[in-house]
Amino acid sequence: MRVSKKNILFLLCLATNYAFGLEFYINSGREDSRDFAVLNLVDSKPFVCQEKYNRESEVESIVCEFDSNLISRFSKTNTLFFEIIPEIGENKFFLKIIPKNKIKLFNTGINLASHNPIPQERSTESTRWQIVGYKEKIPFLLERESEGLNFPISFDEPYLGVGVLDFRMRPMDNEVGQDKDYFLNIQSLLEKKSYQEALNNIDEMLQNYPETIFKRDILFMKLKALQNLQNQEDYEEIMALGKAWLNAYPADIHVPEVLLLMAENYAKMNFFEEASYYYDRLFKEYKDDKYELLARLSYGEKIFKRGDKKRALELYQSVLNQTQDLEIASLASLLLGEYYKDAGESKQAQDYLKNILDANPQYFTKDVAKNYAILQKWAESNIYEIPAQVAEVMFLSLKDDDLPFYRPLLKDMAQWYDKSGNLQKAHHYYQMLLQNPKDEAEEKEIQALDDTLLLNYEDDNATKRLEHYDYVIKTYQGKNEEKEAWNKKAETLYELQRYQDVFDIRDVLGEDNSIVLKAVGELTRESLKQNKCKEAAYYGSLYGKKIPLNAQEKIQLFDCLYENRQFIPALEIAKEQLQGAKTPNEKEDWLYRLAWSEYSVQNYPKAILASRDAVKMLSKEKYNDGLWVLFMALEQEGRREEAFELLPILEEKLKDDVKMIEIYRVMLLDALNKRDDTAIKIYGNHLLALQEKYQKYEYSPWVELSLVEALNREGKFQESLEILQKAQTHIVAPKEQIQIFYLQGYLNAKIGKIEEAFTSYDKCEAIKEQSPWKNLCIEAKKLLELENPRKENNGE
Repeated sequence: MRVSKKNILFLLCLATNYAFGLEFYINSGREDSRDFAVLNLVDSKPFVCQEKYNRESEVESIVCEFDSNLISRFSKTNTLFFEIIPEIGENKFFLKIIPKNKIKLFNTGINLASHNPIPQERSTESTRWQIVGYKEKIPFLLERESEGLNFPISFDEPYLGVGVLDFRMRPMDNEVGQDKDYFLNIQSLLEKKSYQEALNNIDEMLQNYPETIFKRDILFMKLKALQNLQNQEDYEEIMALGKAWLNAYPADIHVPEVLLLMAENYAKMNFFEEASYYYDRLFKEYKDDKYELLARLSYGEKIFKRGDKKRALELYQSVLNQTQDLEIASLASLLLGEYYKDAGESKQAQDYLKNILDANPQYFTKDVAKNYAILQKWAESNIYEIPAQVAEVMFLSLKDDDLPFYRPLLKDMAQWYDKSGNLQKAHHYYQMLLQNPKDEAEEKEIQALDDTLLLNYEDDNATKRLEHYDYVIKTYQGKNEEKEAWNKKAETLYELQRYQDVFDIRDVLGEDNSIVLKAVGELTRESLKQNKCKEAAYYGSLYGKKIPLNAQEKIQLFDCLYENRQFIPALEIAKEQLQGAKTPNEKEDWLYRLAWSEYSVQNYPKAILASRDAVKMLSKEKYNDGLWVLFMALEQEGRREEAFELLPILEEKLKDDVKMIEIYRVMLLDALNKRDDTAIKIYGNHLLALQEKYQKYEYSPWVELSLVEALNREGKFQESLEILQKAQTHIVAPKEQIQIFYLQGYLNAKIGKIEEAFTSYDKCEAIKEQSPWKNLCIEAKKLLELENPRKENNGE
């Protein structure tokens, strides 16, 4: 195979440098109107790449093998000519390249310009491999086999010289006259951006050598120099020279560049129709050329300013999607970033700026002054994070601190880092400014900015941080800095798990401070774990539903609050948790608790609603007493008939539970109001039995007296006496004892037990307490004595 002589155009498409020395990039180009691409793989140590063939002896894939595990650094990639698939094997990493059309593998690890002979055999290992992707015919190579001898050769000189190139990159004849020196000098001046000096030399050269063979190149250089000077008075000269040059050299390789130059200058002069003519020529005659792509971007900028933002966006995106030139891609990304910045979409704008910074940071350092002005516009839009990083790249590239924009760039960069939250960088650059302040006013300004950073002081030593925050609190009393320092101190204490210390400064931090709430959450959680319910209820009473706890911990906290009669915060927790409940179990848990808390704050209508819903969902025995809430809330609202309908299910679910005492009290009251002696006896006896079981006599002697009254109406005096006899064991209040003894005396007399009657009246009279019932005892005793004289003299 041999290289054929064709024009080549390579455009950088993708370049990535990975750890372990592996470099991976793709070049693409065109030969005879046919596109192709070259995948380059370079590593610091030799690695194996092999072609895999199909049945037709065509390359179906190429596999490259590496000892290092690079799987985390590669992802599956699709390009126009290749599909690149990373794979991992046992202690190996593989890149599998599958062609979209055709591919060929070449070992390019051989240095043809070295003194070493060209090897006779191709090694299976190399530090450099190239994979060419093409469609029909491999570019620049012929399939003809060499008929010469195959033997090693070596070179006497390490490198073969080409010599000086002209402005169109062609080798120059060293025998050219003195105008060659002018040409080379002008070329050098342009590279140094000494445009005015270059113009002077051009004029001098054309005067001395009006028919120089470099005339075409020199006039083109003059156009570029005038363009770069950007003097408004040069516009007409540029137009005239540009038209003349285009007419004289219509087939020159630089025609697209001159067309773009003409279009941009007409646009600067506000001759947009004339500018459009040159833009259209580029779009139609030089489609996909480098300067046609640049023309799209230039044209997009112009129409953007004229209000056609949608078309401008389409042009920017088309260039970015199509170009394989890194500089053009960078410009397109910058313009897209500008577009989204102006549209108020700061994140998307910064993404485009970050893409340039990652792929081509040198783009910004080629014209620091221009790009600095662009970044200032971004800062005016309150976009700081990526502009600060770009500014740093530009600043670090500066070699001369006497440049007029050196200090302003440094100051802006520090402030942008500050505003974007990169406090370490901001502090570093503030300190640089303070090392050599411009004047006292600036020194005070920068010092104040740097002091503000104190609030965001970062140090691995927490003790030092706390000392620092105490210093700020003391120094900036009554100012915002003090408040911020308190917050930072709380954050540090929380990091150290000193939750009680955070809680102790809650009044300074504010009720809803997030760090305080997190600390309270930890304190509450610990109290619940240690079954310190009263302590947990204390935190709950202060912060209630704001305390960050999980679902189960919320239930525990509610129960502690309710147990400690903190009904209001308990109610708030129940409402919030019920609203967020997702499963039936969760809803039942919180409906039950909501019912109890609503009842406890005497909000009976809401208690009815919640308890009714809880009863409908009833699936857990421990929630049976939700029926009690429903019954009692209905009773409190005067809806007794609805409440009484629940009695059978209450007796079924709660049976002889202590809560039934209250149910039977209500039922007994209703029976008394209706003078239903049967009901009085039923509910009265139930109530007495439960009181006896739980040794809770809160409704005695009322229940006993009510029952006795009903029995008496039926003439069941002996049963009444038995009830009163039992009541003596738990009735200890003197006035209540008097009443019991009076009734005992009365009933004993009624059934003819006169002595027992006298005994009861005597006990009644002996109690040292004044009561109407005691007066009745005395009068009844006298009457009984008249009717039944006692055998012994009571006066003795």
